[in-house]
Amino acid sequence: MPRPSRLPIDAVRTWATREVAAHPRDFTQQLAAHFGVTRAGAGPLVRQLEREGFVVRSAGGTRPRFAPGPSRLLAERVALPGVDESALWEQRFAPWLDLPDNLSNIVHYAFTEMVNNANDHAGAAWLDVRVMRTVDAVYLAVVDDGIGTFRRIAQALALPDERLAVLELAKGKFSSDPQRHSGEGVFFTSRAVDAFLLRANGLEYRRHQGERWPARQRLADLAATTAAGTSVVMAVSLAGQRTLRETFDAYTLGAPEDYDFDRTVVPVKLAQVGSGNLLSRSQAKRLTSRFERFRRVELDFAEVQEIGQAFADELFRVFVQAHPQVELVPLNAALPVNAMIRRTGFRPS
Repeated sequence: MPRPSRLPIDAVRTWATREVAAHPRDFTQQLAAHFGVTRAGAGPLVRQLEREGFVVRSAGGTRPRFAPGPSRLLAERVALPGVDESALWEQRFAPWLDLPDNLSNIVHYAFTEMVNNANDHAGAAWLDVRVMRTVDAVYLAVVDDGIGTFRRIAQALALPDERLAVLELAKGKFSSDPQRHSGEGVFFTSRAVDAFLLRANGLEYRRHQGERWPARQRLADLAATTAAGTSVVMAVSLAGQRTLRETFDAYTLGAPEDYDFDRTVVPVKLAQVGSGNLLSRSQAKRLTSRFERFRRVELDFAEVQEIGQAFADELFRVFVQAHPQVELVPLNAALPVNAMIRRTGFRPS
């Protein structure tokens, strides 16, 4: 008979999440039977679940009554390919999360998009999916053992450096399988959630809404669960009031009449690979690749201290003249960057 201290505590938390509501009067006995421990051995586990908020004791004495607490942990390992992401969500995760409608829609969307992305693109044999709810947030982790997102992008676009794949992912509208995917899943998921971290091939892409918040350490911990493949971890604040529709509206110039994904925001710093300088026309051409698919491209120059004359000319004169239908909008440009942009004759419309 295993010692309680050696039981996998995450397995206990997951079991409690799904079973406590069905066993309010005999929860301790059921836990003991399921994990093969004595009732006395189950007692410390139940008290730990109480401390962590997975169960709430509503009656004392020898006949306690238990109910679900605010904390939840749900985990599944599924074989790839062939997983039905909608069925997985509806049958194994959604019934136990108890979320407000606006947050349920965001978590549902993020979950199914990332599971489907792994199913169709990862070239993986398995997928680990974890959803954890705490008193202030919902955390999701989707981890596969496949080729790795950035390597797949680099191969599809014949990129000279895998680090440039992070830039391509950030732009949006890229898919290695355009017949079946629009290339919008990661883009909108990373903007719908409050914090997003994707790690693969020794690289990472991260986004967060507003100020950094304590979720970042929990995200980093979850992302460290794999050394191969792709790890996507996300957080959604339970205090959030944003809706999924608002996320789509923000990147649609014609909203609310249409939902054409025609606006993007590109972190220019992601083009800084190698020496870290943005000097050449070839670097500018790489940056503007696929810009013609948008009506408005906002170029975020945060953390970019300077750019070269050739880079600026290719971006703000040559590209603009060749693609008058695309509006370029520089943001957060430092004084030296702004001066070089003005030197090209570019004036924001």
